[in-house]
Amino acid sequence: MNTNVKATDFIFQTVADLSVSVPFYRDTLGLELEMLNEESSWAEFALPPTTLALGEANPHFPVTPGAGGTGVAMAVDDVEAAVEELRDEGMDVVLELQEFPTCDMAMIADPDDHPIVLHRRSDGTHGRANPSL
Repeated sequence: MNTNVKATDFIFQTVADLSVSVPFYRDTLGLELEMLNEESSWAEFALPPTTLALGEANPHFPVTPGAGGTGVAMAVDDVEAAVEELRDEGMDVVLELQEFPTCDMAMIADPDDHPIVLHRRSDGTHGRANPSL
């Protein structure tokens, strides 16, 4: 079998309530809201090199939100500064700053407990895991 997968078109998170999740991703994390369709309970944010899509569970997309769902790692310039800024805004930090030879990372959670890794590669790259591909 050859499905011939070419790339990631978007990352999808099921959320309980878009009216809570959209402000979190837009205002707290600063992501650019590209599309919001309240009628279909769907939102899309720029998360280069892809898109982060949020949708409320419905009969066509029967996925329950929560900690068992997918997570996403977001590149930031300074993990420690990002953690402190979010902590100052009242966010709980799920995983404190971890420093490794190849990267720094920490973890917070969105309003539905999806893990969000704040990440900085030591070589200064971001986006694709292997930019040469």
